[in-house]
Amino acid sequence: MRTRLALPKHLASIASAFLLVAGLGLVGCATKREVVVPAPSALLAPQPNSAEASDSGVQIVVQTNAWDGYPRDLNADVIPLKVTIRNHGRHLLAVRYGNFALIAAEDRRYPDIPPYEITGHTYEHLQPRWAYSNAEYVSVPLPTKEMLERAISEGIVSKDETAGGFLYFHKPAPRSQTLSFRTVLVDAETGQTFGTIVVPLSLRPL
Repeated sequence: MRTRLALPKHLASIASAFLLVAGLGLVGCATKREVVVPAPSALLAPQPNSAEASDSGVQIVVQTNAWDGYPRDLNADVIPLKVTIRNHGRHLLAVRYGNFALIAAEDRRYPDIPPYEITGHTYEHLQPRWAYSNAEYVSVPLPTKEMLERAISEGIVSKDETAGGFLYFHKPAPRSQTLSFRTVLVDAETGQTFGTIVVPLSLRPL
């Protein structure tokens, strides 16, 4: 007959904390192995880690790895892309979440997630880091207030106006090394599509 040994309470607490940290570390490794960057074929923009493309007088600038808000480790759960829209064309541009998507090499489409429809939790290390042990994590429900405030708002970009903010996407399958950020341009007055903008992106291993 095999006897199961019981740890003293203080040792059991230490072991539980160690397992929590190890588990979070494994989750982090599984979800942070790749980051989105502009593809080698992309037209780079002046901002760091950014690329741009234009069609029918509308310019789109996509900046990767630009999230610096709360939660700090948002990239482990979704892909936040900072997008700037400049309308120098003759159309009133309709901005709708359904007009944006990430397209993988196998033609799989990952539509933009409206910020208020993001669900789930992430884990954030208590701050300041030096004041807490590695076991001091807090569960953060998504979306956070900052994610909502910094998201692109639906609406209209008039002629010679600029709009910008973050769009959020599900993480593509690991084998999807080649991506493209695709925007369908829609006239706000007629509802007709008048162009498409594609910004090449790629996944880079960390």
